[in-house]
Amino acid sequence: MAKARRPAPVLIGSEAVTALRVDLPDAPARQRRALLTFAVEERLATPIEALVVLPGPLAGAPKAEALALVIDRATLAAAEATAPEGAAILPDFLAIPRPDAAADGPGWAVWRDGARCVVRVSDGTGFAVATEMLALVWRRGGQPSLTSLGAALPSGLPATDLSQTPPPPDSADLAFSFSNRARGEAAQALRRRSVVAAGIVALGLFLQVGLAGADAVALSRIAQAERRAAETALEQVLPGAVIPADPAPILARLAPSVARPERGDLLPLLSEVSETLNAADETASFRRMSWGKADGALIVQVQAPGLEDLQRVQRVLQAGGFGVTSGAANAGDGMAEVEMRIQREAAK
Repeated sequence: MAKARRPAPVLIGSEAVTALRVDLPDAPARQRRALLTFAVEERLATPIEALVVLPGPLAGAPKAEALALVIDRATLAAAEATAPEGAAILPDFLAIPRPDAAADGPGWAVWRDGARCVVRVSDGTGFAVATEMLALVWRRGGQPSLTSLGAALPSGLPATDLSQTPPPPDSADLAFSFSNRARGEAAQALRRRSVVAAGIVALGLFLQVGLAGADAVALSRIAQAERRAAETALEQVLPGAVIPADPAPILARLAPSVARPERGDLLPLLSEVSETLNAADETASFRRMSWGKADGALIVQVQAPGLEDLQRVQRVLQAGGFGVTSGAANAGDGMAEVEMRIQREAAK
């Protein structure tokens, strides 16, 4: 009997997905999912409870590096409701193979389809942008090398044209699915929100903007409307000024500066804690984490097979030079957990 073919993957517009490249401390595989969520939480404008955060495909990357793919739960639920049984659900930029980086910077592979462009970046991330905005985004992105895979790119953009023989998608990228990995999570009914990377201004210096549920035509119109709104705002700030055809240079001066979040002490402390537990071969896992910036404390909900295991984790951390304050432990169903407040000894 012939084996049933897997349904074709369902592609979600990249406007509805945020892709972030992050560094993670060395940790067992069972902890990397929690660490990934924690690493991107402060870079997202939407509450983390309303989102699904999954590790994306990143072949050949060092172990410390990861690709986080973020989608709104309501958007994913809507896609699952209409997807064929067993079909993978993935952002459409994963259908474009990763381009090679240039000698002096990243590379972009661009698939243009009319008023919309889907971009795959050499670091594994990707995004979508209105065609009329591509040149501006390209300049703001440092003018990376371009490869054109679809319709011709706007004039003035230097690109290697592979549209006659575009490379096929990477099978490892197509193996990713939001649905298959997120189906077992208990998602509550949450109102639909856009997923917006923190610090990205309306005009979009890099346009990793989530606009949940909109189709390609609507997204193009939204981008055009936002540009007109930006020009109107410029007229209000500079009355009587002549608005150039490309207002980007003036808008860049008026827009708030975009800076990457400071790493501070959080990730170094998290890395040291993970390394200490790994060295002791502890089986504990982190269920929830938060950061007390005022006193430099890592607040972790630690889960282990039993109360003795939790006590051993505390002793291991204290022996490693950390100050540890534990709350009341709970045990049941073959598992125990406790909240630990972990600081460097000097910070106590």
